[in-house]
Amino acid sequence: MGKSILVVEDEASMREWISLHLRNAGYTVRTAANGLAAAGACLQSKPDLVISDLHMPGMGGFDMIKILHSEAGLRNIPVIFLTVDTNRKERSSQLGAVDYLTKPIEPEALIAAVGKQLPS
Repeated sequence: MGKSILVVEDEASMREWISLHLRNAGYTVRTAANGLAAAGACLQSKPDLVISDLHMPGMGGFDMIKILHSEAGLRNIPVIFLTVDTNRKERSSQLGAVDYLTKPIEPEALIAAVGKQLPS
């Protein structure tokens, strides 16, 4: 079984597109529709990596990463933000994100970014 990735994205079609490409690359994928659901999913079963949108209803990516980093068992999970917002890269680094990708993204670029964080 491949390494596990939690995809956090409120838009269902984008969540499925990301998941499809990650599964095709051999990763085990779970999904959540917002940051609050993602934090709960991480507590339930710790993923090897989180890929998250920034702007979502309920709880966005920045609040989610703060929660993950406040939990001893979750603070070492690498988080990659994947968003249309081109202006928040510095803030994401300050909060501990390992990468910041902007949409639209080519599948190869997504898989390459994930591979940097989850070497085989």
